[in-house]
Amino acid sequence: MIIIFIRAIILFAVLLFVFRLMGKRQIGEMEPFELVITLVISELACIPMADRSIPITFGIVAILTMFVIHQFILLLSHSEKLQGIINGKPVMVITQNGLDVQALKGLNMHVNDILQAMRSAEYFSLEEVTYGIMETNGQLTVVANKELEDKQQTLPIPVVLEGKWNDENINGNGFSKQELQQLLLRENVKVKNVILLAIDENNRMTLQKRNSPIYFKNVEVTRQ
Repeated sequence: MIIIFIRAIILFAVLLFVFRLMGKRQIGEMEPFELVITLVISELACIPMADRSIPITFGIVAILTMFVIHQFILLLSHSEKLQGIINGKPVMVITQNGLDVQALKGLNMHVNDILQAMRSAEYFSLEEVTYGIMETNGQLTVVANKELEDKQQTLPIPVVLEGKWNDENINGNGFSKQELQQLLLRENVKVKNVILLAIDENNRMTLQKRNSPIYFKNVEVTRQ
């Protein structure tokens, strides 16, 4: 037990030293290769920490090797072409026309993922956003709509996402699906052709059809 205790302290000190050298980014701010190296290092530390049959120097050398790889990749990232290969490139997922569905597919993301990322950035309606860029570290950068003086004070409730009814939001917020169907009928669109339909507490509608720009309008919708 004493040996394991000492090995754990040594490996902890090595890990602390290596991570201090790698920088102080939070997990959510890491580039893909940094996250991979972090996960590998944690696994490399656990094995010699608990298994006395493995020399502790093996673990230390492996951890330091990962650090060298990290520094080497950072050096390669100074080249713009190699940086695009290693980290990927920022992708514009929100334009003046609304959500870029093809860009979302390329990122394996859904409309709901973007809405959640917007809320994390303290933007609750697409009407507030002119452009949205998904960075290589998974963070959404938002360019606000300067035409709006104040931010959205009410939360738009998505009732249709990517051609499917969101029954949980419909029932949970007292909407009538029949009334929503009539609303889409007046907008001359079928549910399967709707990328996003959301309505806030002030009955402000957000609607984006497939292959059409997003638009916003006030509607009359009752709640039970």
